[in-house]
Amino acid sequence: MSAGRLLHVILVICFWAAVIAVFVWLRARERRLSREQKIARKSFDDRLLRPDWNFYERHLGRPAPRALRELFADAVLVTSCNLVYNKSYITTFCPLDKENVPDSAGLLRHDIVPFAMNDYGDAVYLRPGATEPDTVYIAYHEDPGKVETFAESVTVMLERLRKENR
Repeated sequence: MSAGRLLHVILVICFWAAVIAVFVWLRARERRLSREQKIARKSFDDRLLRPDWNFYERHLGRPAPRALRELFADAVLVTSCNLVYNKSYITTFCPLDKENVPDSAGLLRHDIVPFAMNDYGDAVYLRPGATEPDTVYIAYHEDPGKVETFAESVTVMLERLRKENR
């Protein structure tokens, strides 16, 4: 075998070895990321399914509505994604804990602890205050300060979620 031919064979072998090495590296990276994503999702779900009611009620300045407790007790519903709600979606529910407090006081004149996000990433929440009703509001992140009523109450919202997402 000539030196040129031998060099050609060596280059072909090196090329395929490199292709295989990159493939193995990508698969290992994918598995590692998948494992990390699963751990992160499990941590999120653990937080979601174990609301810190003491923290949340201190934030609200009143007892949490019974319907909100019922919603967070429904593991299937609260861990679901992209739930139909009216002409919108609730993309995800949010853990009720200290880690879930956005900096909103400057925009809304009060801090909020969102318990859900819609399909545009807008916060769904209850206003804090001992005399506030259980009206559910939505704050639009792309229009700071814009707030609308999302549902007449948590009870109405929960009933509609269950009806529209059987």
